[in-house]
Amino acid sequence: MRPSDIAFADEEWLIDICHEAENEGGMIGGEKYGDKVIKISDHIAVKYGGVQASEAKTQEFAFNHVDRNIVHVPEVYRFIASKQSTNPHGYLFMEYVEGQNLSDLDLEIHQDIPSRVAKILAHLGQITGSAPIPGPISGGEPQGYLFGDDGARTIFSSVEDLNVYMNKRLQYRNDSIDLIPHPLVLCHGDICRRNLILEGDGSLCLVDWGYSGLYPRFFELATISCVLPYDAAFEKPVICEFEKLLGLTEHEKRDMKLTLCVRGANLRWSL
Repeated sequence: MRPSDIAFADEEWLIDICHEAENEGGMIGGEKYGDKVIKISDHIAVKYGGVQASEAKTQEFAFNHVDRNIVHVPEVYRFIASKQSTNPHGYLFMEYVEGQNLSDLDLEIHQDIPSRVAKILAHLGQITGSAPIPGPISGGEPQGYLFGDDGARTIFSSVEDLNVYMNKRLQYRNDSIDLIPHPLVLCHGDICRRNLILEGDGSLCLVDWGYSGLYPRFFELATISCVLPYDAAFEKPVICEFEKLLGLTEHEKRDMKLTLCVRGANLRWSL
């Protein structure tokens, strides 16, 4: 099957192909009882499960805006929302990327990886959207570590909306935050080894855009410590290199600490 075949193929036929490929051992990522990544041809992979259209839109936005010499983002071919009301799924058809997952990589040998990852994140932090609306591209409920296990459970229409959301959670410590002065930039939100692939030509490919969106640049840095508490060999050098490249102001450092307090409130309370 070629990528060009995906655009006009029957939806149910494509969905059947995904499940047939999984049953035949085509699963290449994800979790047995969660979102799965299936290889259905030499050039096509599918992520399916609780996948939202907003993830496809944000990944497509990233593909169209990143510098390919800095980072490779898999091209999006199609998104399908299953019409089965009893078991709804989203199917994200994308470019299959061949290479070595960083989870299997010896960082003692590939010592340049953390600095390269930090440069990728700094590059994403220079990409802005067409409108100052926080969250996934084209709208949708924000997901990710800062929003707790169940996501934000709301959609933000403005930075003011995000302020209200965060200040509701900061009121328990008699504090507040104003994110309006901070530009919104592209953040991946789930930087860890399993989401990076070292390709044969030396390129790094960044996958799994389910937690991505437009946020203040320090959101990315705040998230890394939440994602990687048990991978110090990767986390510490990435954070160190990323902090150097960002050069956060004292105002940003304060607001990043408050952002982590919001995460703590989300994990502790249902608000």
